[in-house]
Amino acid sequence: MLIVRGRRAVAVLLAAVLVACSAASAPRLPLVPVEWRTAWSVPTDAGAGESPFDTPRTAVSEHAVAVATRHGAVRIHDPRTGRLLRSVPAGPSLTGVWIAADTLVVSRGTPDVAEHTLHAHDLTTGAALWRRTVTVSHRRPWADGPGTYRGSRIMVTERGIVVFERPAEPFDLQALELRTGAATARMSYPLGCHLRGAATARSVTLLSLCAGDDPRLASMDPRTLRQEWTRPLPSSSPPAEDTAMDVTANAAGHVHASVGDDHFYAGADGRLLPTAPEAAPVTTPGRWVPPLFAGSYSAAADHARALPGGQWPLAAYLFSVDSGTGQLAGLPLDLPYDRVSLVGSIPGMAFVLSGDGRITAYKLVHGLSRGPTPFGGVPASAWPDACALLTGRDLSVLADGYRPVPRADGSTAGTARTKPAKCDWIPPTDDGVVVSLSVEWVSSSYAGARQLFTAEVGAVKEANAFDPTTESPGFLSYTVAETNGFYGTTLINVGPVIVRLSSLSREAVRLVSPTLQRRLLARYRPGVRAPGPAHASGWNHPTDAVVHAEPVVVDGVVYATSGDGTVSALDAATGTLRWRFRTGGSLLFDHVVADGTVFAANTSGRLVALDAATGRMRWSRRIDAISDLVSEAGRLYVWTRKTPLSMRAEVVALNAASGTRLWSFRPEGDVLNPDPVLAGDVVHVGSDHGTVYALDAASGVGKWRFQAGGKRDHTHLAKARGFVHAATTDGRVHALRGSSGKVRWSSRIGAPVGFRPVVAGGTVYLGDKKGTTYALDAGSGTRLWTFPTEGDKAGYKWTAAVASGLVYISGVDSRLYALDAATGTVRWSFPLGKGPVSGPVVAGGTVHVGHSEGTLHALDAATGTVRWSVRTGGTIEPRPVVAGGFVYVGSANGNLYALPAAKG
Repeated sequence: MLIVRGRRAVAVLLAAVLVACSAASAPRLPLVPVEWRTAWSVPTDAGAGESPFDTPRTAVSEHAVAVATRHGAVRIHDPRTGRLLRSVPAGPSLTGVWIAADTLVVSRGTPDVAEHTLHAHDLTTGAALWRRTVTVSHRRPWADGPGTYRGSRIMVTERGIVVFERPAEPFDLQALELRTGAATARMSYPLGCHLRGAATARSVTLLSLCAGDDPRLASMDPRTLRQEWTRPLPSSSPPAEDTAMDVTANAAGHVHASVGDDHFYAGADGRLLPTAPEAAPVTTPGRWVPPLFAGSYSAAADHARALPGGQWPLAAYLFSVDSGTGQLAGLPLDLPYDRVSLVGSIPGMAFVLSGDGRITAYKLVHGLSRGPTPFGGVPASAWPDACALLTGRDLSVLADGYRPVPRADGSTAGTARTKPAKCDWIPPTDDGVVVSLSVEWVSSSYAGARQLFTAEVGAVKEANAFDPTTESPGFLSYTVAETNGFYGTTLINVGPVIVRLSSLSREAVRLVSPTLQRRLLARYRPGVRAPGPAHASGWNHPTDAVVHAEPVVVDGVVYATSGDGTVSALDAATGTLRWRFRTGGSLLFDHVVADGTVFAANTSGRLVALDAATGRMRWSRRIDAISDLVSEAGRLYVWTRKTPLSMRAEVVALNAASGTRLWSFRPEGDVLNPDPVLAGDVVHVGSDHGTVYALDAASGVGKWRFQAGGKRDHTHLAKARGFVHAATTDGRVHALRGSSGKVRWSSRIGAPVGFRPVVAGGTVYLGDKKGTTYALDAGSGTRLWTFPTEGDKAGYKWTAAVASGLVYISGVDSRLYALDAATGTVRWSFPLGKGPVSGPVVAGGTVHVGHSEGTLHALDAATGTVRWSVRTGGTIEPRPVVAGGFVYVGSANGNLYALPAAKG
């Protein structure tokens, strides 16, 4: 009982009643979907998304999530909790998995064989129900006739299974009963059509483009193969035969179809929905269907056309459609847009396969509408102005006078944005570099931004070279090599914000990125200092392209080149830049330093001679170089072509002091991949038609020639102690006296020699393309021993180094071997990466070897024990150079590293 005493108490009670009545009478705000929140996640080896030519390896229903393993088993998880319910034992190679109603269907077979076996299991108990052999198309459709089918060859629904038996006309289809596997219908689809298919829970949807007709969307009964409905799709322009088409559907039957630049949405009954012009946030509850596809916001912001210049912002979205208006709506995930594949959904949940090989279940969270927040968890107005994150003073480390220019982006069309998310900083002069800044994401939480940043870092490291010398928490610099250029980028996460800074100059990015990080910290985490990168001994120098050539160390100076055409002179001990010269074209071949001059030839047809002390150009010549440069006795030698597309090549000799052309020599026939010239009093060159040529060094006049192999055999040469050792791709090896060409001995190894011989300690070492090393006596040609390796290594290059009675070779099995030079017995071996090997180089009792995965190893030469290893962040192409207590090596990330030889 409530007792009220006094006038004041009565007033208070009356006010409370009025408030309560007002609240009761006020309209309640509707709850709408506001975010996807992670419910659970499990690792899987199903891969990052499925090709339309492959059968799925994950399946989703309201009762279970099935995940295939590489060993042929299937794991069944509870869709709400992720708890492992049971496993289907491993069997023959698994090529697909589906769930429909209370049945699990598994396909087993060989991907390139047409016959597959379907196995059906009770989903609740795992008990086997039936098995049946079916024929499915396995060839990619563009290899077949005018009518092709693209899509899953096996589509499983609650009402039956549909099997496409052929990839091209005639399209033979078979229908099977779900619980028994019995055949229920067969048919052939009409001729002259291109088809795309997708399954819903109870039907099969086909998108067709037939000759002389508009595209059509149709639904097929999976039990009878009869058409349930069909709808024409009005195209904005007449589709061509090769028009890109795609169709996706969710379990409820909603369909998204695309034909060229046109997009269509349909309900489960085939009713076409009006197509709204752009994506928008969810504001009307109750009409949004389960998600249809995953992608970037910019791809859906104007889904009637493709946006130029890439996709933005960073986060992936799951897109649904308003069943009344056709309006697209997307809510973001904490994963990058290019790392996500939607594998299925159930009411209130979506299941995503990410690039790191995980299935993640997301729960749909409802709340009050946040208004115009098209980019996700925070209003557009909360995004920082990209141009305000830096100042002209910050850019003065590059040059004075930089000015910001906001950059328009199609993804902001129709949104409430008032501030630019992208900004270009323009240099004051035409020869300066543009620096671009993009606000990639602003999350509703620090943890969400951190998770998205971590996922993007993983993707970046898989796809690009990165810079480990500057990496720290929330900070990653990397380089991107594209067909039209090479640029540097830094990705930074501070608090809820992720930004990206890019420029064609990696040096500019390196100079400006720390300032940008400090400004973000001052804004979002005041008082917090930027974490520094892990301390690295030695030094590194950033260039603006891949370092292809070995550095040259002379008199305490390192002379290095990079793919952007720059020659740099650096202090060998500190890395301090002494001078820099830009040649105007890419530098791919080895340069040389001789008599105080640096010689370098670029791919744009220019050869330069630079003063080694100042970098001043002494002379320049137009020469289309196609080989490393060789300098000897005041002459410079190089292979050239008259035109870049010519198959004919010639050796040119130049006066090193003036660049004057002394003579040239053109071998007979085509020369595709010339080896460097062997210089001296007599110049020796090989050919692509089995011939060795000896030329007078002063005049270029031929002194002798020798037919070392067949008319189509490449000839590899090595010179030692007055003899030229010639090995050819037909397996012949010769020792020729360098002055006269007289044959000392000839031998056959019975395998194609694919690399230059190595001569050391009275032995000739050779390698074939299958990974076998041969040792021949240099005096007689007698075979001393053979050492085979086995494997299938792409880009394999045989290399060898000899020191202290051991020969170090790389095998096709991705291992480095130390062999007894006399017997070929293995002393030790060391595992390397899968790609090509750089080195080995032996110095000071240490073997230095790098591989394409980007790690440089220093191994004890006698035992193979690791003395130290350094990850460079990119492929190591040139051999390491050891000089003056340092190991110098270039990386595909654009860095030249100087590492103390005694490191660690």
